[in-house]
Amino acid sequence: MKKIIYLLLFLGFGYANELPLSEEKIELLKLKRQKISQDIDFQKNSWISPLILQASLNNSKDTLGNDSRTSSAGISWSQDVFRSGGILYSIENAEALGRTNLFGIDIEEANYLKQFYTLLSKIKRDTLKLQQSELVLKNRDIDLLIIKEKYKVGSADITELNRAGIDKKHSLSDLIAAKNLLQNEMHEIKQLVSNDKDIDQIILPDIDLISKSQYLNHHLELLKYEAKGESDNAALKTTRSSYLPKLTLNASYSYNDNTSDTYDYNGDNYRYGAMLSMPLDINYKSAVESDYLQMLQTKTTYLDRKVELEQEYEMRIDTIASYEEKIEVTNDMLKLYNELYGFTKSQVDAGYKSSFELESLKNSVDIEELEKEMQHYNILIEKISLYFDVKH
Repeated sequence: MKKIIYLLLFLGFGYANELPLSEEKIELLKLKRQKISQDIDFQKNSWISPLILQASLNNSKDTLGNDSRTSSAGISWSQDVFRSGGILYSIENAEALGRTNLFGIDIEEANYLKQFYTLLSKIKRDTLKLQQSELVLKNRDIDLLIIKEKYKVGSADITELNRAGIDKKHSLSDLIAAKNLLQNEMHEIKQLVSNDKDIDQIILPDIDLISKSQYLNHHLELLKYEAKGESDNAALKTTRSSYLPKLTLNASYSYNDNTSDTYDYNGDNYRYGAMLSMPLDINYKSAVESDYLQMLQTKTTYLDRKVELEQEYEMRIDTIASYEEKIEVTNDMLKLYNELYGFTKSQVDAGYKSSFELESLKNSVDIEELEKEMQHYNILIEKISLYFDVKH
């Protein structure tokens, strides 16, 4: 089966068909974006008043027994054409609020992708961990076998034998835990992907480390707060303008038909005009102050979150550095084990040491090689988290 490669570097949030997520999650994200787009269009045009169609029919009889019938049909319209800037501000608010909500969907999608690729990296890492646990268990078996033979000839005491048995038990428990962890991760990732996706066929490419400036300037959460700040500012201006003069045009037309025992009348009625008005409201100051405080709250939240994200970035960089240090330590151990392996092999060939010792050293070399690969996956996990936090 041809391997499927999902290139993170070219994975755009808008290309839903390329996302390694389940069809249901992709469809849900699509529907949420469509609804937000519709909400934006609705809010942008909410200042436009509707045409009102009216029709009525009434029958009546007075005290003298005269019957009358009145019917009418008409149309009316009342439209604000000037709100001291309020119309423009309401449109700006609708657009900024829409961007805020769309960033919220981008964050939701990014979290799905971050979770997916993090789990995939953990699965590949913990598959190596399982192999490592199997090698450690083999070494514990060899240790127990050697100490058991020494105990039989009196060169090892019961304490050493018990310790070797306990070490084997711990290694076996670690192997069981590694298998269980891997199974749980497989169940988790299958909650995110389509049923037809073969997890084993997805290749994880390496990705570049996001710079600090890119992380802070394009962080999705900060972009959302910026859009929210623009929305709050437009809402404040809209509120202020609602207490200033506005000009309203109005017009109506109707046709009336009146019939009774004493008279008949029918004809057209129409009117048109303009009205300039301004409210004098005791709540003006409170309403404006409330919107102003909301704007300050969003701005302060943005600044506070930016400080937190600066530290989060530094924390991940420090974590990556610690993994790189572990790789250096592992390289030193590999150098040591390879030297010992070469020496022990010559001793085995000469008949001075047993093949069990050589096998144990070979397992130790493989254990360290696996450890180095695992640390590279740990570094990739940190990079993935930074990568999907920003907008590309």
